[in-house]
Amino acid sequence: MVEEMKEEILAELGLSKNESKIYLSLLEQGSATITKIAETSGVHRVNVYDSLGRLREKGLVGEMSQNGKREYQAAPPEALKNILREKERKLNQVMPQLELFQRLTDKKYQVEVYEGISYLRNLFLHFLEIKQDILISDVPVFALQHIGADFQNSFHERRIKQKQKMYHIYSKEAMERIKHLNTLAFTEARHLDQEYSHNASTLVCGEEVAIHIFHEKNEKKNLTIVMNNPQIADTYKNHFFILWERAKKPS
Repeated sequence: MVEEMKEEILAELGLSKNESKIYLSLLEQGSATITKIAETSGVHRVNVYDSLGRLREKGLVGEMSQNGKREYQAAPPEALKNILREKERKLNQVMPQLELFQRLTDKKYQVEVYEGISYLRNLFLHFLEIKQDILISDVPVFALQHIGADFQNSFHERRIKQKQKMYHIYSKEAMERIKHLNTLAFTEARHLDQEYSHNASTLVCGEEVAIHIFHEKNEKKNLTIVMNNPQIADTYKNHFFILWERAKKPS
């Protein structure tokens, strides 16, 4: 009964049944060969190898040479706390995103997700109907290839005709595109240093925010997440202009 309780606790920490049996067996023995571990733990010899490998990755088992034989030794039980600390560290990393998702699922928020590049084109056309400033940041250098030069040219012609301003923040890889955009009326483009470059672009217009995730090799795998809420839009606008002040004009 006590042994089962120990294994249950180890299982809650993420150890498999075989890993638990082997770790407990090594704690009792001090150190042991593969053959001895199989005998005392009741785990088949073939499975002992795999389980020991995973226990080593978790920092729960060490390896040494004893009288010309390879033996394994369990780390002190205190090492089990490191597993909890690692789980907590990983949880803390994703906590901001989880909290954001929780806020976005509130009834007063409207969130939609679309696949492919077609929706992004439709979104640009929708922004023309809103007729407010368009802010777009973190644009990857290959974005134009996905959206299409002809579509972009037509979009800009219509936008400029109705005197709708658009601000772009690219990575400095896209200097040629940045310089071209700055030749257009009601358009301004700047760049951030290379370390800021990634494939998730943010677009803001009116009360709408869209995060478009570009898939470099397959545009069908692109994703657009759209949020419609004035508070969220204001937050992203403020963040955009903080980046805008850091961004550089092309020389």
